[in-house]
Amino acid sequence: MEFDFSKEPGKRKLKENVIREGKMAPKVSVITPFYNSGKDFEQTYNCLINQTFEDFEWIIVNDGSTKKEDVTLLEKLAETDLRIRVFHQENGGQSKAKNYGIAQAVTDIIVFIDADDLVEDFYLEVLYRALEKYPKASWSYTDLVGFAAQEYVWCKTFSAGRMTFNNILVNAAAFRKSAIEMVGGFPEVAKHYDEDWALYLRLLGAGMYPVHIPIIGFWYRKSESGMQQTVRKNESLRAESDRYIGELAKKVNVHIRAEMYEGLLPDCAVKSAYSKADKIMAGMMQFKLGVWLIKTIYHSKKA
Repeated sequence: MEFDFSKEPGKRKLKENVIREGKMAPKVSVITPFYNSGKDFEQTYNCLINQTFEDFEWIIVNDGSTKKEDVTLLEKLAETDLRIRVFHQENGGQSKAKNYGIAQAVTDIIVFIDADDLVEDFYLEVLYRALEKYPKASWSYTDLVGFAAQEYVWCKTFSAGRMTFNNILVNAAAFRKSAIEMVGGFPEVAKHYDEDWALYLRLLGAGMYPVHIPIIGFWYRKSESGMQQTVRKNESLRAESDRYIGELAKKVNVHIRAEMYEGLLPDCAVKSAYSKADKIMAGMMQFKLGVWLIKTIYHSKKA
């Protein structure tokens, strides 16, 4: 599908900040781990302030940033909006920062947004409405695009089987806090590893399932120095992460299916498009034999 990558959200702040006396009663908790991320953070900040859904708190966990100017930026932005809360901890990695944020959250809906990623103005609203409409789903998610160092559209039919060897669910989601707590949160097995993938596998391993919203809502910043690249390019980190992911994958029931959201969607949203081949593969991977076959082909292409 064609996509206009020039229309990055958050280039400008379009809404006023929420500054009012009295206690807030948020319905969604946004959690952002932050480590020396001042370079692109203002655009991420604009994306959150521009949300059509305003009933959220934003928990920013400063994970031991060493750049004083970045920490100062966080404190200054927190002064601009009552919904922003900044916490500080010694550097411990993404899992530790996210778990700390979860512990501070006052709502049962958790959304993780990294400090350099972007989201469409309707993002929180559609994620929240989807969980309202499908109360048995443990998380809701949209499709996404990659941008910056690499541009691509990522629309994949949900497949629990594929998740056992290929993470098709990047962190474009809202989770029920109760579900995250039920599986023990993010495993703190290492400072750097594929922690988002591990959480999804833990949820699937517990028999939980998502609701998939067929629109582009999330912009994933591709960077040569990002956390995913840090893990993938380091042989020892990659091997240890893959070993742990493999253990979690053994507990996943490949028959688990996602709900596909059926309801009103924003007129301005770019609707997702799924290839025929992708749908056929997802259908095949509802069975263990199909998972084995596609997994074999996938790894042979990577070799």
